[in-house]
Amino acid sequence: MARFGNKGQMAVEMVVLMPIMLAVVGITINLLVYFGDCARFDRVAAEAVRTQAASPGYSGYGSTSRAQAVKAQIERSFAGSKHLSFTVSATGGAGGGGSAGGGKGVSFSLNPRLETYVCVMSYRPWGFGDSFFGVRFSGIPHTRQYVIDPYRPGVFF
Repeated sequence: MARFGNKGQMAVEMVVLMPIMLAVVGITINLLVYFGDCARFDRVAAEAVRTQAASPGYSGYGSTSRAQAVKAQIERSFAGSKHLSFTVSATGGAGGGGSAGGGKGVSFSLNPRLETYVCVMSYRPWGFGDSFFGVRFSGIPHTRQYVIDPYRPGVFF
């Protein structure tokens, strides 16, 4: 009888450890995909801001239109990624655009008209729905902020 006492021990250990090992593998895969998407997003967002936002706003092509163009270019670059969502916002003006002559006549400021573009990527890990064990999960954000002068294409501040 003593010779058959430990026969099922390995099966029990595997049943206990398998869910833990699968959870560790799932978390590792999600983490690696997130880091890869963050690195790609950093490059794509910088290029999108550099190409789409570096032009002065004329009539209907202001900061909001350029922010939408940046978002569209980022979304095209990540086409097919269902676990990602993007937002882009633009805020204008650390100087410039005002009248330097005290309201008399037309004058222009020589200060640069800097604009800030904030690009946010939200990553929803694989295997997570809208909630995880009853906790609402909106995703993991990754934010990049770019300051440009729309009159100097290709230059970040």
